Amino acid sequence: MALELRPWDDHDALIVFRTLDHHDQAEAEAVRGRSTSGVQLWADWRSVEQVRIVSILAATAGTPFAVLGLSHTGQAGVAEAALLARSHARFRVPLARLAVLIRRRLPLVAAEAGIHRIEARCAAMHPTAALLLEGCGFHLEAIMRGFGADGGLSFRQFAWVRPRPTQES
Repeated sequence: MALELRPWDDHDALIVFRTLDHHDQAEAEAVRGRSTSGVQLWADWRSVEQVRIVSILAATAGTPFAVLGLSHTGQAGVAEAALLARSHARFRVPLARLAVLIRRRLPLVAAEAGIHRIEARCAAMHPTAALLLEGCGFHLEAIMRGFGADGGLSFRQFAWVRPRPTQES
């Protein structure tokens, strides 16, 4: 089935947020430090839509399965990426295709936006997020401890850094 990339759409994005992969949902709740609904997560995501560099909805066979956002961090040339998806098992193949596409297009998108570093985190307890980030071209930089309501959760910090041109001697 073909992979479709669309601009953010409130209705289709809400479908994704209401039916998030249970690990994506748990990770989002860990970030917040409390239980939350898909609608609340959608509202949070939607509230910063106007300032995103990139905001994409991914679909396959007309079915939305993931949202992807790229935002400035407030640091020159540095952005943060976020991706939330429906069932990683059910949408395994479309997620893999999305990762390949991201890996291919990331250098061009970053160059056009003046970005040389993109950061992304995932909960250490998430069984597939790290593999997805690596498939997108991100590299593990650190394990960060002290997250969650009680400080007992760890996150993995990944980054994509634009290769610098080699200098000839």
